[in-house]
Amino acid sequence: MDHLSKIAFPYYQVSKANVSLNKLFFTGQDDAESIRVSLREDKSVGEICHQRSESHEAISYIENVDESEKSTYPLLIKVDPHLNKFKLHVSIKTTAGFRDRNLLIVKSSGVNDVSTLRELASDATGSTIDVSKLMCKNLPIEDSVSEFQKLIINDSFDSTTMNDKKISISLWEHDPSSEEYSYLLHFSVWVNKLATVKDHKEETNTTTTPQTKPESKSFSLGDFRREFSFSIEDGPEFRKHLSSLEESIPKMRGNYLNLIEDFRVLESSMRRVASTKSKIVEGINRVVGFNSQLIEAFGFKQDFQRAFVRLFEPFEKNLGFFFDQVCDSKALTKVIDNVPLSQLETTSQSELLQIKKQFEADSKEYYAWMNKYLANEKERPDSKLLSKRKKFELSKFDYLNQLSKISNNQYANNLAEKLFKFMNLPYNKSHPKLMNFAMFSDSANFDLISPNYQIYLFALTRFNSEKYQLRQKIEACQSNEELTNLIRHNSLSYSGSKISTSSHDDNIDEFMITTDNFDLIFADVRPPNESQTGDSDKSGILFVLSGQKNSSWHKEWVVLKDGQLTEYSDWRKGKSPISAPIEIALSSVKVVNYHKRQYCFEILTSSGVRHVFQAFDNDDRNKWVKALHNAGQLVDTKRLEQRFGTTQKKGKKSLGKVLTDFTTKPIIPGDSYDKSVSPVSIVSRDLFAESSHLSLVRNIPDSDNDMCIDCRSTESVEWVSINSLICMCVNCASCHRNIGSHISKVRSLTLDNFSKETEMLLRFVNNRRINEFMEENLSGPRINANTGHEARLNFIRNKYYKKKYLVVLPDVNNLLIKSIQQIQVHDVIKAILCGADVNLNIQIKPSNKEENTVVSIFEYSLRKFMEVDTDDAKVKYFVLSELLVSNGCTNLGSPKSPNANVGLSTEAIEYWKMKCVTLNGFS
Repeated sequence: MDHLSKIAFPYYQVSKANVSLNKLFFTGQDDAESIRVSLREDKSVGEICHQRSESHEAISYIENVDESEKSTYPLLIKVDPHLNKFKLHVSIKTTAGFRDRNLLIVKSSGVNDVSTLRELASDATGSTIDVSKLMCKNLPIEDSVSEFQKLIINDSFDSTTMNDKKISISLWEHDPSSEEYSYLLHFSVWVNKLATVKDHKEETNTTTTPQTKPESKSFSLGDFRREFSFSIEDGPEFRKHLSSLEESIPKMRGNYLNLIEDFRVLESSMRRVASTKSKIVEGINRVVGFNSQLIEAFGFKQDFQRAFVRLFEPFEKNLGFFFDQVCDSKALTKVIDNVPLSQLETTSQSELLQIKKQFEADSKEYYAWMNKYLANEKERPDSKLLSKRKKFELSKFDYLNQLSKISNNQYANNLAEKLFKFMNLPYNKSHPKLMNFAMFSDSANFDLISPNYQIYLFALTRFNSEKYQLRQKIEACQSNEELTNLIRHNSLSYSGSKISTSSHDDNIDEFMITTDNFDLIFADVRPPNESQTGDSDKSGILFVLSGQKNSSWHKEWVVLKDGQLTEYSDWRKGKSPISAPIEIALSSVKVVNYHKRQYCFEILTSSGVRHVFQAFDNDDRNKWVKALHNAGQLVDTKRLEQRFGTTQKKGKKSLGKVLTDFTTKPIIPGDSYDKSVSPVSIVSRDLFAESSHLSLVRNIPDSDNDMCIDCRSTESVEWVSINSLICMCVNCASCHRNIGSHISKVRSLTLDNFSKETEMLLRFVNNRRINEFMEENLSGPRINANTGHEARLNFIRNKYYKKKYLVVLPDVNNLLIKSIQQIQVHDVIKAILCGADVNLNIQIKPSNKEENTVVSIFEYSLRKFMEVDTDDAKVKYFVLSELLVSNGCTNLGSPKSPNANVGLSTEAIEYWKMKCVTLNGFS
């Protein structure tokens, strides 16, 4: 066996490497089974050991399929696919610039050639390729130590794609500044075929068909998102959630204590049964054999004892199995150790209490500091604000996470998984009265767990991983804007509100979850752009000016809903409104700077009362003002008449009159000016004469479309962003994909097909026009064709996601409305990219009605189409509507609404219905 181990583990490392492998462990999810490979100082194999539950198993080998190394390593170690976690025990020596580099772990299928591995490390796009990255600056080693230091690196491979094949695991050092990849080491093993349920039954052949299970009820996306919600955005909901968890501590602890006591009673009862059972056997023997030696000679005592004990034996063994393997007292003790004592009984040394005190202190310090910060006339460094915010956000995360561990911890989750398996455990075919203990012990057998419970366990594991990724993302945020978006659009947050506004009023939360699509639970179904943040509804903490002569600023919880704004002084609870709600439709909203305080806005009510609010930053203020503007256009005349009556008093605003902080009043489409604008009619039949999409885009005059919009490269400029109407090279296209499809939807001009509206939009791709406003405030050097990936990605993220170089446009929403009115595609995309709200509602005046009607900007755009005169007929193209949807418009309205079809063509209604179905069908 020792000889086989030496020829079954191909290991290579570069000479004089600063990273070297010492030991390797393959383990499962619960670490109950492992395969250990130990290397000697000369890096030859010292020992290979397979251990399972305190016992040693024989190592299995398979013939090496690689002819190039077969002479040295004719065999490979076989690893079961459920042992997909591995631990690398390595020695690392720090070198110059080590902290600025990354360590990459490349997992690939049967690749040994170093040059090929280098390509995989730099471009992990294959389905059988997986790359993990460790930042060297985060490794827990000392920079001052010149000798090798020992470190354990944990990683895993995907056993669903990497099984029944040889896999190679290699370690690389990556320098982001030079984009160089340095090979360090690699080794190979064979991963067995992932066993199916059928395979398992054929191998064991000891089980009966599991009992008939009740029909499994399906649960929706909303059910799971509600269960696995983790929002740290401060406010009444967050504080209420904390209080609820705090109050549950004594109850949860009591439940576990009662369960442990009930188990003790049952175990005591079992001991009494065993004792009584022996006494009954002896009693029967004395009674029956009292006057008969012949009966005793027949062997009655042994026969009766065997028959009587058989009554209890299955029950005792099954119950013993339950106590030992499913719900043992040690497991329950470990669970209850993770539940702290109640708040009143807890000691000063309690970890939870210490974290709570830290959270409360950080909360008080942060808001006090913010009050001073916002009152300061001089600007403070953004880095100081970012540092304070990070500390507070991490404090909120840590306290909520610690409270969550009451029910979500390693031991409680392990207990739950065992109980889920136990519920469907069949009886043994050889011993029909005994449960199949061997099947339960198979940690890879998920067939025992019903689909809903499987989804729950998968989601629970993913949820805990997503939580800690969220914490890492908070720590890694480089700007206040990035941190704000991360907290606000955290994929673990759940509001319970509808995400879609379809023609059928479908709710994405009602989408049913299965074992095949459970990833939807944590999908980014609400991408971080303002068009998705609630249109006219908003809530949050604001500083508010109160008092007249002795005015002061204090925090309030402010809620904007259904056209009304309500203030709550108890910002932690949000239950006691200060006064009657403010009707936004009868108020004016204006951006102001109040004395030394920036980021303020003012609401002047119809009765002349002024309310001054202060947001935490300029971005937050703009979102409040935008939401207030949208809320002001949704006029509830019935409610207003009930509150204020129908009589118009002098000096009061008429119902439906909206004043905003725009320099010009919002345009009302449908007036005499709007009627003069007709749809664009394109009579040329040569419009589609171009031989390809690529030549079509490149031949647009004065467009600079023959060079990449970002790096100005002229090589491989074959990619287009269909929502930004720009074209780019293959390297920049990769970066555009990296920042997310909600920012840039990248398509190939040579490989992809396009819908007829998108194909029409290709005629408006114009790099020169877009760069005129996207890079107006670019002061530093721009990237070029030779720029490395990290610098290229940083530039593109700043340009399109953070929009650091963008021109600042006043009245950008009015520009959007006016551009749609006049069917000016270039101005529409300019307004959208400069921040116009693609989900806003506007007023129109249909030709057959005297009163204005409120519709979404998308509904209005359906009236503004382009026409192409073909041989057969005139074809309508709804390019502006397509542009709105591709840039995140979800406020589509409904084709079935009372005013929907007024003034619309049949083609417009069909296109509308198609878009509604596409949006709600995840197409």
